[in-house]
Amino acid sequence: MSEEEPLTELELQILLGLERLGGSYQQRNLWKFIGMDSKSGLPVLSKLERRGLIVREKQGGEKRGVYVIKLTNKAYELLQKMREREESDRTIALPSVKSPLLKLLLSIPCTYCMHISECGYAKIDPARCVMFSKWLYTYNE
Repeated sequence: MSEEEPLTELELQILLGLERLGGSYQQRNLWKFIGMDSKSGLPVLSKLERRGLIVREKQGGEKRGVYVIKLTNKAYELLQKMREREESDRTIALPSVKSPLLKLLLSIPCTYCMHISECGYAKIDPARCVMFSKWLYTYNE
């Protein structure tokens, strides 16, 4: 598997969820937070572990321990690169638009956000979106 292979939507969802949870979380509770079931999530965790983006640590007894999923430094670096790429994509100049209303609509970060499909469904709170907040407080007509 190539290191440059892009993340799938589920992989990204798990990494971002873990990041929001402080970088580590119990595997059995992770599914509720992310909004997926363990049946579809476990193969994704295995793939992320093979890529070196997470580690699974067993804590507790030998027979029935609890697994804690932790992000690796490689995962943090990858997420940071993705954010930087997203930021540079946003700095691309908009085409010349004469209508102020159209210009306003095209400048809203939601129109090009890669997380728009998760927005407002308990995964991403629009009221706490950093991109939208920055836009809201800095937009000048």
